[in-house]
Amino acid sequence: MKLIILVVLIVGVSALPFEIRDPTRDVALEQPEETFARSDTDNDEKLSFNQFLLTDLPYVQLKQDEFNNLDTDHDGFVTRKEYEQHYQKEKESAYDLKAEYFGQLYDQFDENMDLKLDIDETKNVLEKRFLLKPRENFGEIFQGFDKNHDGGLDLEEYIKFDHEFPFQELDPLDAVEPFPQKAEGLEFKKEKLPMMKSSS
Repeated sequence: MKLIILVVLIVGVSALPFEIRDPTRDVALEQPEETFARSDTDNDEKLSFNQFLLTDLPYVQLKQDEFNNLDTDHDGFVTRKEYEQHYQKEKESAYDLKAEYFGQLYDQFDENMDLKLDIDETKNVLEKRFLLKPRENFGEIFQGFDKNHDGGLDLEEYIKFDHEFPFQELDPLDAVEPFPQKAEGLEFKKEKLPMMKSSS
């Protein structure tokens, strides 16, 4: 009998979900007094502003990870050189992504491969990429971005267009789709609303 109870207990316990938790990274497990004690780094029973910032454990962990990422030589300090190199890499990465985006855009939409997007190609970009339909005044707006008046937007002009275009001057594609007309011979049944039924 004892053996059966032992087996049932072992099977029951092993069936429970098991999760390994790191109490130093789990805010839910830390009580307010533990948070205070952890943040009071000089043990003087009061928190300076810098110590108070330590009470926000997710923030501390996030900033610690960021610090470790910047401190490339792992000496416990982020030098100006390390700081600038990190953000220069981020800037270059963002530049590379933009270059790739605009390169793909021209590959896809510059149909005559003249390295500029004419008004029809630009409308195609707006419809296919952004699901937007230009209004009648689009030609005037387009000309405002075509600074050299050659009938197309080169890369520099398109980048300005992409950043500064008044998108409120466009309509969503759905809004301009024609409403389906009733097919000939198809009758729609007219029904009264519930409140109309009782009054008749």
